[in-house]
Amino acid sequence: MLEGISISMFEISKINSSPIAYTKANTPVEEKKTETKPVTKPEAFAKVSASNLRAYIPSFTAKNDKIVSQKKQIKVIQSQLDAESKAIFKALQANGILENNDSNDGSTVMDNLYKIATEPRFIGLSQSQILKDVLKALSNPFSITQQFGDIPEEVAREYERKMGTPFPEQAKNVVSSDCVVASIEFNLAKSKPAEFARFAEGLSSQNYEVSKTEKIESIANGSMTSALWKLRNFNTDSQIHSNWDDFTIKIKPDRNAIIRARVQSSYKDPGERSVVDVLIQSALLNLGSQNTYDAITDERTGSLNFDKTGLNETEKSFVEEVVFEKPKFSVVYQEIDENCKLTGYRCEQAETKQHILNSLSLGENVIIGYTHINEDKQIDGGHEITIIGYQEDENGNGYFICNDTDDRKDEPIIMSEKELLPMIHHAGISKEALNPSDEYEESWKEALRFVKGQLTANN
Repeated sequence: MLEGISISMFEISKINSSPIAYTKANTPVEEKKTETKPVTKPEAFAKVSASNLRAYIPSFTAKNDKIVSQKKQIKVIQSQLDAESKAIFKALQANGILENNDSNDGSTVMDNLYKIATEPRFIGLSQSQILKDVLKALSNPFSITQQFGDIPEEVAREYERKMGTPFPEQAKNVVSSDCVVASIEFNLAKSKPAEFARFAEGLSSQNYEVSKTEKIESIANGSMTSALWKLRNFNTDSQIHSNWDDFTIKIKPDRNAIIRARVQSSYKDPGERSVVDVLIQSALLNLGSQNTYDAITDERTGSLNFDKTGLNETEKSFVEEVVFEKPKFSVVYQEIDENCKLTGYRCEQAETKQHILNSLSLGENVIIGYTHINEDKQIDGGHEITIIGYQEDENGNGYFICNDTDDRKDEPIIMSEKELLPMIHHAGISKEALNPSDEYEESWKEALRFVKGQLTANN
């Protein structure tokens, strides 16, 4: 981290739930005449039963029921928390986070925590552990990581007994390629806490899935053809509604993700993924890789990417659209030839910077993919991080505030714009953040050409 750069303004936002009292100036009150009203006989009250009492005091009873319900939820949830998690729970409650209902079905963080605490989890998962994971991620999204946990020998032997096949050797010391989906998970926890809690609840439940109903336009970018192409070619478990305006999609982890989730529930070491990290990252990788991901080997297949690990920019863009219910352009900034060599840029870096600043001004973090380039301009690796802010020092030098899910740090990092901008290969940008005069092709069309080219070359 660079010295002298303050990041306090980028700390996790606290929602001020304290009521503001307004005092009305004293004004003369006109004296009212006293009216004489008939006294109700006591026997009239005897006709009001408990069942129809709500008709007499509906607003009071509804409010009272809500308070009772919340108290019940809090009591049940807290009964499954240790001292550290209780402290986090109370802090989130004080900041109003637990009442956040910016989720696909309108449920609150509290609603989903209560479901986790009261409904059975997928076999081998602990309700208290899931609660702890969700609370920690919501209190500090920077704690979300892509770091895998090692597979104990006894788990590998159990896998062999049940599957009847040798445990994959490459699974024992695999290095995670989950930077894309871990970044999306971070964004979800930071910007939509209720939806994050809903994902954690659904994916850890006995149903082992989470459903979303959203507008076709959220993945269409103005084109029904685009939406239909994506839903079909990403091999989604989805259904378009009869009105042709909405669709429902089911998002599921791969079947081997539960093995890693159980390992993290019992053998987790410091700095490794939580159970919730495992489930969400697997589900998002499965969504982006056309349901071909294997959490044991961290490998995938699929027709849109010839790399066996991670997600490419087209797949990343689709997952972002589904998760955040808003269309994205996966804007590619670098020109890379067939030998993986950097040959130039598609726009000036000042324009790249403006796209990012425009996104931040809209309240949108930007997940970028950057490349490592050697002195011969050869690309020998890449990574995905999230830009969450920007600031300048006293000399006018600009710095991006970022989150890296692979740095083993529970806090943001700072990167110089001079260093980062030339490295950016692609970024997910909403249409509103782009220049109205610029034309950007939807990434799925570019991907389709790429796939066709690869198939032609292989034949």
